[in-house]
Amino acid sequence: MEWTMDLNGTLAFVTVVERGSFSAAARTLEIPRSTVSARVAALEAHLGVLLLRRTTRRIALTDDGRDYFDRAAPAIRTLRDAEQFDEADAAGRRPLSGSIRLGVPFDFPFDVLSQAIATFRAAHPRVRFDVLVDDSVSDFVDDNLDMAIRGGQPGGDHVVARRIATFGFARVSSPVFGGRRGKRVPQDIPALVFKPREAPATSSRSAALISTQADYAVSTNSFGLLKQLALHGAGAAVLPEHICDAEVANGKLIDLPFSDDDTRVGLYLVYASRRALTPKVKAFSDHLLEVIETSAEPAQTAASQPMRKPTRKG
Repeated sequence: MEWTMDLNGTLAFVTVVERGSFSAAARTLEIPRSTVSARVAALEAHLGVLLLRRTTRRIALTDDGRDYFDRAAPAIRTLRDAEQFDEADAAGRRPLSGSIRLGVPFDFPFDVLSQAIATFRAAHPRVRFDVLVDDSVSDFVDDNLDMAIRGGQPGGDHVVARRIATFGFARVSSPVFGGRRGKRVPQDIPALVFKPREAPATSSRSAALISTQADYAVSTNSFGLLKQLALHGAGAAVLPEHICDAEVANGKLIDLPFSDDDTRVGLYLVYASRRALTPKVKAFSDHLLEVIETSAEPAQTAASQPMRKPTRKG
């Protein structure tokens, strides 16, 4: 008896389960949704079992589908890794080219990002960048992203995350609310609070200290606006240290009592899957990490207080 295997159908099925829908799988595989559906249906006919229950809103694995996915998914991932190896080997012999779509939050240090992009393009001029700046959690499929930079929780088990740094927070205000560093300051300073559009991606204690309080003067989803409000004397704000370091160093903002022991947040490079780690994406990821590490080195400042820098994480 001749043994046959429906590899295209298996790839389509595994991708549908991994991405959660036929439409998402179609975008990942870069084929029409109807083709994905037809390949899964052909696989079910080939195996003689129903793998997925489909409704207008969702899909669900049958018992046979779960069993087949558990057996087939590791093999598909091994094939993807092998294909990646071939691409990486080929990339070592030819120039990197094509586009990299990158999602970043508004409050990421753009000086670091722009330096990384400029120096990378100097070495790889055939690579172009499409940068989406958005504080919401970008959707890799809808936004067609190759990679994203995220703080806090990187996005769950369905993404691949690489921790690149850790940063803390500081409570700051204009000097009008207090004297020199170390002197007592009023405890009833108007609160300027960060209110994310989505649930805070930090621990519960972090959320309590950083996010919206019951009594506040202004709330916003922008740390940049909070800093400007603090500079203009509107109140006290809890900000990521890298956003307010320069202003604290030159005396435009002052540090207020605050413990950030439980509010340190990880910074991550995030990818939709290991398949998304193409040679050019991996090369830029490594380069960005080098630039971040260099920028985190101790810096000499005019003030006696050294600037705080994100802690590098390997």
